Amino acid sequence: MIVKTIQLFSNAEPVSKTGKFFQYPLVRIITALLFLLPVFLLNKAVSEFVISPVPEEYRVYAKYAEAIIFFVLFLLAFGLYTKYIEKRNALEISSKKSPVEFGGGFLISFILVAIIVFIMFVTGSYKILAWNPDKRVVIDFFFKFVMGALIEELIFRLIIFKLTEELLGTWIALGIQAVLFGFAHMANENATLFTSFAVIIVGGILYTSAFMYTHRIWLPMGIHAGWNYFQSAIFGMPNSGTPYKGLIIPDVQGNEWLTGGSFGIEASYITILICLAAGIYFIVRAKNINQIVLPVWKRNKTDSAKLSNTAKIKG
Repeated sequence: MIVKTIQLFSNAEPVSKTGKFFQYPLVRIITALLFLLPVFLLNKAVSEFVISPVPEEYRVYAKYAEAIIFFVLFLLAFGLYTKYIEKRNALEISSKKSPVEFGGGFLISFILVAIIVFIMFVTGSYKILAWNPDKRVVIDFFFKFVMGALIEELIFRLIIFKLTEELLGTWIALGIQAVLFGFAHMANENATLFTSFAVIIVGGILYTSAFMYTHRIWLPMGIHAGWNYFQSAIFGMPNSGTPYKGLIIPDVQGNEWLTGGSFGIEASYITILICLAAGIYFIVRAKNINQIVLPVWKRNKTDSAKLSNTAKIKG
């Protein structure tokens, strides 16, 4: 299901100056984040005071339940924001075809990661040393990375990108959001200035271009979750600088331009080129179905010209 960008613009029609101020897209970014904040705080409280005291043998199942419950709560919080602030239905989180889009994104990430690992394998940079005896990591990390992808997609794509796009247009919003997303990873383990620029492309452009194509959360979330899951939970490599013990315990050696070094494959030149190509593909697809938004000042000028031409024809 493709959602046309204009369907995600606010339907609120305030009359007062105060109302118009709170409908300004950049103000709505803050408002939307405030709608998510109580869920964030509740999630932290539940993790600390409810999940932690659970006996260890049952704690993993409590964490699964927690992930499912808060997955729904985050989506509900965003839906309340669109209902009461933008006066519209939250089409970008509609469940229609969500399994297909999420699954498709997950598969895309598997293909991308597998290509990169294969290149590393044939060049001797990736070798399998052993298999993790704890096979449950495959499920544990799935819940972890899906929840992480959901939160980041809500913040960076559905809030920051979408509302900036409504004001400044697609191209400026893409640049702003990608830079913010890249440098948000600057505090990660083993991060450098270069790795932040790498994440701008690997995540900021790839995930956003997927959202530009559908203007729904599921495809970019599937790519995002799958990317983290396959590189770390399956192939056992660092995720944005954070090391993980996945299903495969590998020996990664070789030039950092290929392996990404201690930050992981996101800092690999090969990864950057492959993800950039995938991002361009989605951008072209989005452009072909008219999903590109002009800045508000150009849209207003276009609308004025249409009204003027209509008046001349009637005259």
